[in-house]
Amino acid sequence: MTYYADLTAYEYNGADAAPNVLNVGWLSAGHCFERAEPTAAFVAALRELVAAPTNLFRGSHLCEFCPAPPILESPGGLRMIHPAPGTTGNGEIRVMGDGDVTYVAPTLILHYVAKHHYAPPQEFVRAILNSR
Repeated sequence: MTYYADLTAYEYNGADAAPNVLNVGWLSAGHCFERAEPTAAFVAALRELVAAPTNLFRGSHLCEFCPAPPILESPGGLRMIHPAPGTTGNGEIRVMGDGDVTYVAPTLILHYVAKHHYAPPQEFVRAILNSR
């Protein structure tokens, strides 16, 4: 996945940058990120949003922070990766924040928060909790 720093203008997939649409959680193994233990309420709210993603893409992105998944042979003889559940993503979530701000995050943000304790910006956390 392409890395985008938190709270920068959203430009994913060739979209024009808009100052009120901001990136959150577009992580990559080559970049450090803040960590903190998430609250159960935050994880539950993220889980609800991730269940109904938008802007879906073909294929999926694997978590770059987890070990590489095993490669298994299918009954038809094809070698395929076998990622653990929840370690891939192929869409986005969007949530309105204060004012006219929209935050856009990859669906993998749930995994990043729950498993790797990624600590998104507080204004994003507030927007997620207020979206319920």
